Order: sequence, then C-alpha cells, then structure tokens
Amino acid sequence: MNLKKISIACMTVLALPMSAHALQINDFATLTKKQIESSYFFDWNRNSTFRGALFKSFKSSGIAMPTWLRKGGGTSAPAKVIDSGATHFVLLDTCKPHDCDANKVYVLFDPVSKATAAVVKLDKKVTWIGKPNATVKQILSTATGLK
Repeated sequence: MNLKKISIACMTVLALPMSAHALQINDFATLTKKQIESSYFFDWNRNSTFRGALFKSFKSSGIAMPTWLRKGGGTSAPAKVIDSGATHFVLLDTCKPHDCDANKVYVLFDPVSKATAAVVKLDKKVTWIGKPNATVKQILSTATGLK
C-alpha cells in the first residue's frame, strides 16, 4: 500500500465521526428525545429558526453576538432535554475555540414557542441574554453553575 492510499484511508476514517454526528434539524416537532440528546450546538445553529432566535436574544439584550458564535461556535457537549412542567427545553452549549474558560455560551431553547434565553461568559464576565424569567434563570443556573 502506498503513502497516498494510506493518507486517503486515514482522511476517510477521520471524517466519519463528524458526518455520523451531524443531525439535520428541520422540523422541531418530529425530533425525538434521543435525537435531541445526540445533537450538538452546531447542528442546531445550522437551523435558521434557532439561529434567528438566538441572534434576536442577543440583540434584545443590547449585546453584540460574538463573531466566533455567529460563525458556528466551537466545542460543545451533546444537547440535553430539560422538562419544566409542560415545556420541554433544549439546553445547548458551545465555547470559543481555544478559549473555553473565558468564553462559553449556554442556550435554553423552547422548540415550541421558539423562545431563547442564554447565560454567557464573555471575556470571563457572566451575562444573561434574552429576557429569561425566574424559572428559565433557575434552570440555566442549575444546569451551568453560572449565576
């Protein structure tokens, strides 16, 4: 086997996990809990409704969305479904590449109402994004440890 064939085989194997994790999110109503909990911030950020709701939350807070977040974010953990009464929120997170300690975003999204709120740490300063009510703030604080 020559070096070119080995390189192609390695690139193919390395590309598999990324494509295996990618989830196309089109219709929130058809997503199962298992699908949601195997999705990541970048999956949701490709959805124009989610992305628009997140942008609107930043704008209503008078805070410019960081460039790294507009471009898709960085490292993230799998999404979580958080039930609060009849509402089933999706908790997503992402952080600035190579600077997660100082720049992290946690988003709580309601797929039914499209309401979005977030608690963010930007340049080590914690800020609330959107207009989270007391329940949403409590959920985000408990889930993230940020207050």
